Amino acid sequence: MVGTFWSILPPLVAIVLSFITKNVILSLFLGILTGGLLLNNFNPFSAVVYSLEKIASSVADEWNAKLLLFNLIMGAGIAFIWRLGGSKALADWARTKIKTKRSATVWAWLLGVIVFFNDYVNAAIVGNVTRDIFEEHKISREKLSYILDSTSAPVATFFISDWIAYQLGMIQKGMESANIKDISSLSAFFGSIPFNLYCLFTVVFVGVIAFTFWDFGPMLKAELRAQKEGKTKRDGAMPLLDVGFELGEPIEKRPMIITFVLPILALIGVTIWGFYYTGAKAGGNTLIEKLGNADAATALLWGAFAMMFTGIVLALGFKLMDISETFKTVVDGFKLMLLACTILVLAWSIGSVTKDVDLSGFVVSSIKEGTSFALVPGIIFVVGALISFATGTSWGTMAILTPIAIPIAYKLTGDAWLSVTVMSGAVFAGSIFGDHCSPISDTTVLSSIFASCDHMDHVNTQMPYAVFTALIAFLMYIIYG
Repeated sequence: MVGTFWSILPPLVAIVLSFITKNVILSLFLGILTGGLLLNNFNPFSAVVYSLEKIASSVADEWNAKLLLFNLIMGAGIAFIWRLGGSKALADWARTKIKTKRSATVWAWLLGVIVFFNDYVNAAIVGNVTRDIFEEHKISREKLSYILDSTSAPVATFFISDWIAYQLGMIQKGMESANIKDISSLSAFFGSIPFNLYCLFTVVFVGVIAFTFWDFGPMLKAELRAQKEGKTKRDGAMPLLDVGFELGEPIEKRPMIITFVLPILALIGVTIWGFYYTGAKAGGNTLIEKLGNADAATALLWGAFAMMFTGIVLALGFKLMDISETFKTVVDGFKLMLLACTILVLAWSIGSVTKDVDLSGFVVSSIKEGTSFALVPGIIFVVGALISFATGTSWGTMAILTPIAIPIAYKLTGDAWLSVTVMSGAVFAGSIFGDHCSPISDTTVLSSIFASCDHMDHVNTQMPYAVFTALIAFLMYIIYG
């Protein structure tokens, strides 16, 4: 059943059940269990053992473990901002400076474009800065999570970031597979940007929505609820991060904006330094090379710790808390992130299951030989979207498709530049589109976390916008072909 039609079952079970039951944890586990059954001749005992081993290996992976610690420590940093009155001080400031809903959404969009060097950092920083401002103006959490998700990977893929370094490597592998030697990967990357249509259209479309509030579908319903009923979250929603509910009221002392600004600056500054330091230590002369060699998980972990440590210093330095209250805030902050961390672990686990059942091999093999090049960019875009939606990983999809797509195009056209630039753009666009929509994607989960939004509410409201943008991109590929 490996590499066959049956390989689509594990992610299909997880995704369909997520929409039906709204219980993401149960749905993901059942998807993992389905993979265990397929790989173990439907032996239930072996399937359960396989599932537990997959989950354990996801936690044990060094990269994943650092991201889990990042989330837990980030939760502690957020807890200090809340309890020290930083969030209240920000809301008070917002009343005087950001006076309209439009200025709030446009501010979030612009900040999302500015924080371009890593998609995880983007969601964490923009979410923490804007969450209380959106609450003040009664803008739905669904709208915030959409802005976060749509200005993370789609923005990071264009500017100086760890994404560019990774994409350069993928382009190089694709050219090596096609035996193309007279084009530099950097020039090919810049040439691919006009063909990364989904990301280009998404960033612009978010700006249009932020300016105009021309909402439709489930997002319109969420916005009307927030405006007419004052409910930024629907009744019965289960936000992955609910600071006010979990932590109670801030301490009864004068709120100071410094208790918000300094922890956020510590997060930003130390994370940027961490990217540079780990990249330089690993080798590399140019900024792009250093970013490519940077240990993003380590940099994020250091940044989160700096944020938490700054909160501790402020709490004790201004005598706003004693040591026992400070320690309790740290622990309560960890608790904030337990649900989110659970979903992340299960999402990583089912991504590993899709590798075991060779889902990508099945999808790629479905492309028929002899296909006209006019259709290839659109087909690659769709295939990339399907793989990344089912696996929850855009980088994994790029690694699978780029070394395949470029040789296919070169064989059909004989034009090296056209093959590399168009195919790279289509692969990157499709990979990010599928990842953007997938409920099992880590960036989708993180957007829900830092917007304090119910995860499936985020997925449901974002989907029509993402699909609309993707349809335009697909039509442009067909027209171009």
